[in-house]
Amino acid sequence: MFKNYKKVSVLVLTSIFLFSSVEANWITKKSDKSKEVIKQEKKQKTEWIKLKKKEIKKNKEEFKKEEKKITNEVKSWITKKSKSKFLKSIEELPDGAIYFSGYSDGSNDLFYGYVVPDQNSELVNGFYKTSKGVGFFSDGKTICQIGSTVLIVDSGELTSRVSGNCSNGMKFAGKTSQTKDKGWGQAKTNDGKQKLNFEFNVNKKEIAKLYKSNIVKEKTIARNVPKNKTKINLKPNGKYYALLIGNSNYNDNGWDDLVSPVNDINSIKLVLDRSYKFEKIMMVRDGTKNEIFKAFQDLSKLTTTNDYVLVYYSGHGMVKAEQAYWIPKDGSLEWGNGDWININELNIFLTEIKAHHLALMVDSCFVGGKFKGINVLDLEDNNDRQTINKNLQDNLNLRSRSVLSSGSIGQVSDTAPNSKNSIFALSFLNMLNISEKQSIPMNMRSIAFNIQNAFAGNYNQKPYYYHPDTWRHLGGDFIFIPKKNLK
Repeated sequence: MFKNYKKVSVLVLTSIFLFSSVEANWITKKSDKSKEVIKQEKKQKTEWIKLKKKEIKKNKEEFKKEEKKITNEVKSWITKKSKSKFLKSIEELPDGAIYFSGYSDGSNDLFYGYVVPDQNSELVNGFYKTSKGVGFFSDGKTICQIGSTVLIVDSGELTSRVSGNCSNGMKFAGKTSQTKDKGWGQAKTNDGKQKLNFEFNVNKKEIAKLYKSNIVKEKTIARNVPKNKTKINLKPNGKYYALLIGNSNYNDNGWDDLVSPVNDINSIKLVLDRSYKFEKIMMVRDGTKNEIFKAFQDLSKLTTTNDYVLVYYSGHGMVKAEQAYWIPKDGSLEWGNGDWININELNIFLTEIKAHHLALMVDSCFVGGKFKGINVLDLEDNNDRQTINKNLQDNLNLRSRSVLSSGSIGQVSDTAPNSKNSIFALSFLNMLNISEKQSIPMNMRSIAFNIQNAFAGNYNQKPYYYHPDTWRHLGGDFIFIPKKNLK
């Protein structure tokens, strides 16, 4: 991956949004049912209501535990009656603050706002422990008092607890992670019905771009809303694991630093944590050769032959004498010092990983194919959905080994225009979000198809999807299953 390589445009991937609910199954003509069926459905409905009440009670208890962890300084601020005027745009937010923008799972609301470090609070490794601010929802009226408390500062990464109290009665609590001048986070509301997902940055313009991007996503998804569709549910036999490697900051060794890799893996982790059930997501940010090898060893020890494993790499890549390499943080500019990562070495690590499904995604220059269907977004009716449900179940049951790379054997671009993510990562993230929004599990074949469409017209970079011969692929496919589609 080359920092200054020609940037290309992203093809915005849009599709339909699937609504499905358990209650819809109960809306049937009375004359179509026997008394026994009606009795059974009433019993199911009663059990469902009990489960919902139990879930609500559990959410309230969990939130109360979170509330007890809020410091007195933050509690005093967020429970204070807001005197803030509703600010209608990010441009109106005060200068010199930390800005955020995000969206809510469980509603169509977007939000934005700011916090300012409280200089009267104590310092934690050079950071003020408390920050206070205000958030604004896109409904044009809801205002939230927001506060955060620094928990840990470790190797330049800052973890904080965030909490808020809103004018519509909603409360929320969660955690944030920050590196340098930007970060991301997630919070859960007191009723458990919504999750607030957000990113923040000291640059107001960056957050304004993010907010506008979220508006576009909401509008494109909302244009097509088919209802009462058959829900696709899958039951994996094992657990999901991921190893995400992003190298952006290289030692002073001649390699250009890159913008997108660390941003990409942070964004991917956020989506996987929020919408998909992964047992563990291992992160290697700016990894050395030894750190990357150690991560592969740890991954191999974790997994079993029933599990589903995703490996994602973003960073520099190079070819020498037709042999491909990943370049770690400590890699020399010239080949020959033994500090590049040979694809053949990686091939050994990958074949040693015990997994039912193994998917490797590579966003790097020159790697391409060096490792020796139906588009689920086009589903229109229930017959199509029943067919794809059977196909996905087959995909899930059969052994799978696949590689999806961002290019073939040439250079690939670092960032997409007006973004800090690569085109490859943005396309992947968009597919994951669409899959979750539509409640449709997404196989890697469909992801590859749509990512390849994102590069249409770009003759310098073409994503490449294949099954390495030596990995014993047996016809399955890695599937990303949204939490709400799990049996």
